[in-house]
Amino acid sequence: MLIALGPSAVLRVFRHYIPGRGLTLVAVDLGITVVAAGIPYVTGEWLGGGPVSPKIVALSGIIVASLHLADLYRTDLHFGSRELSARLLLAIAGAAILTAAVGFVVPTLRLGRLAFFQIFGSAGAALLLWRAAWNSIDSNERLHRRVLVLGLSRVAPAIVKLQTAGSQPFTVLGFLDDAPGAHDKLPQGAELLGKPSDLLNIVDELHPDLVLVALPDMRKALPADDLLECRLRGIGVEEWPSFYEKQTGKILVTDLRPSWLIFCDGFVNTYRTQAIKRAIDIILALVGLALTLPVMVVVALLIKLDSVGAILFRQERVGQHGKIFILNKFRSMRANAERASGPVWASVRDPRITRVGRFLRKTRLDELPQLFNVLLGDMSFIGPRPERPDFLRVLQRRIPFYAGRLAVKPGITGWAQIRHPYAASVEETQEKLQYDLYYIKNLSLFLDLLILLQTIQVVLFTRGAR
Repeated sequence: MLIALGPSAVLRVFRHYIPGRGLTLVAVDLGITVVAAGIPYVTGEWLGGGPVSPKIVALSGIIVASLHLADLYRTDLHFGSRELSARLLLAIAGAAILTAAVGFVVPTLRLGRLAFFQIFGSAGAALLLWRAAWNSIDSNERLHRRVLVLGLSRVAPAIVKLQTAGSQPFTVLGFLDDAPGAHDKLPQGAELLGKPSDLLNIVDELHPDLVLVALPDMRKALPADDLLECRLRGIGVEEWPSFYEKQTGKILVTDLRPSWLIFCDGFVNTYRTQAIKRAIDIILALVGLALTLPVMVVVALLIKLDSVGAILFRQERVGQHGKIFILNKFRSMRANAERASGPVWASVRDPRITRVGRFLRKTRLDELPQLFNVLLGDMSFIGPRPERPDFLRVLQRRIPFYAGRLAVKPGITGWAQIRHPYAASVEETQEKLQYDLYYIKNLSLFLDLLILLQTIQVVLFTRGAR
């Protein structure tokens, strides 16, 4: 079904936009894993004691998670054959080790020795062949949507750039605009095909998959009848803000009309969702504290030995609906680091950070005491980063819709944290806000699960820390 929908489609799963290419990859990978798990049946090898279905479910989940950690579901990346093979082999080897470890801990999930080698040998070979074939097909222009842009505004360069930088590749056929000097506003390499009134003639000639509406003022120039005719012919019609959201996983706040936020689909945060999310937060916080308590003891000793000052860093932050709370972190800077300078953003190679603090920030171990904030209800496990009151007042004046991120509880990790490095300026904070608004608009337990999986990847590879 996923393949039939087409790898060029962008599907919405529990309110989160996922490129059809990504879902196709997951579906085929799962299919290969299930078929590989059935090979011992054909050869007559013993699969191990206990029911078979849980083994296949665990095996499939481990292999897909390993491929995810190897960035093999990133639709915005294209690997060469050598790098693709290396990533696949490492992912399969990691999955094999993890499967063996899970089988040792949970005997009912243990695989027979020969069955284990048969499954991973056949799955590894099949995945290598399938991904090599996909890599070749994926670079073909036929997988790219053909987009005709209605309107030539200041977002035109961003549209052209997104052809290869977005989650789903597309090809801009050209622009339609009749404004004076429109030709001079064209991005490099783009073509002005005509006026908005020529829309149907150009559609007949070029057969686009999508008409992208990016008019600066739709009240005056929108050819509503022609766009309706396009829809009736089966051609997609989409507004620029919605298209940008699907391509980037964020909401563009510059030039965004409040009416789009008001009438768009999303922002569903019911009491039931909040109750389930709170229950999950408590469970994860308790499990996290139980698992990391020995680590926290070691970290506390290292901080004390490395520099003078308190072990914990406690600071006022702004929570849901503007409520002020005290955030707990392991201290990673010198004591009283802001006494002379006042509140400032952290920077690359910040001289205020201690030797142990640099390691703690890279590994995110300085965040562990925030588990207590989650238990107290000031924070959630997943949500926007809590901002300092001093910065919040400035950012609300300078960034449109910034107060919108206060609609949910702040989190230890979140969509913005895994998609963008640490923000150290107003411009970078605005970029992260666009991810935060996407998360709030498309809030779901499914998206939370994706964020947790990607957070593991971020922590393992120490990305985005300062």
